[in-house]
Amino acid sequence: MFIRNTIKIFVFLLTLNPLTAAISTPYASHIEAVIFDCDGVLVDTEYLKFLAWQEALAVENIPFVIEEYMPVVGHSSKNILLMLNKQKNIEIPERVIERKNDRYTVLQKEGVPPIEEMIAFARHLADQKNYLGIKVGLASSAPRDEILQNLKQIGLEHAFDLVISGSDDLEDYVDDQGKNKPKPYIYMEAAKRLGISVTKCLVFEDTAAGIEAATGAGMTAVAVPNKFTLEQDFTKATAIIHSYKDLRAELFRPISD
Repeated sequence: MFIRNTIKIFVFLLTLNPLTAAISTPYASHIEAVIFDCDGVLVDTEYLKFLAWQEALAVENIPFVIEEYMPVVGHSSKNILLMLNKQKNIEIPERVIERKNDRYTVLQKEGVPPIEEMIAFARHLADQKNYLGIKVGLASSAPRDEILQNLKQIGLEHAFDLVISGSDDLEDYVDDQGKNKPKPYIYMEAAKRLGISVTKCLVFEDTAAGIEAATGAGMTAVAVPNKFTLEQDFTKATAIIHSYKDLRAELFRPISD
């Protein structure tokens, strides 16, 4: 149950749109930071990543179809490799990751497809953050250079108070099983750097791994699945938005206690 006795309460109306029904559900929370994932939320890069994996695996004579990619979307490259090893019951060499990264870099520089509605929403929040009394951040599993390239292409390179990479910015954490999503460390570190309690952060994620990372850190997480992640398990999310057009920055309303 959300705490309401805070200096500012943001009423956030989310349209839950499972298949055909649309139900507007108002709830209140003391949000002081809104944090976006990048891939799959602001940029539609998952197909490019699939192509990069497919080409890298083809060099090793390992077939890879898009149905095999969908369950692993949202995980780090190392986790994806481990999951593919289990999925295919083979031992895929780690050099595939480097080959995948090289190919993706080429595809990314050719242009990443923007998710216009979410970009407009993030830009509006960034423009109005002082009025709303919030900070706006971005937390992505990807390497920092890749994140910044995406943000530059969509014109959001200066929009965020914080940009944090799960690949490059978690050196202070130790975990033999990995530090990137679905582990919570990236969101724990994001809250620390923003100077805001995890309980006062709202996250937008498109994958189950991202939702698990955000909720594991103690944040409120909203799922915005795409065609690659529709079948993933979002039971840990506070809400699911199936249409970006249902989401508007105006739904944040600062009101007095």
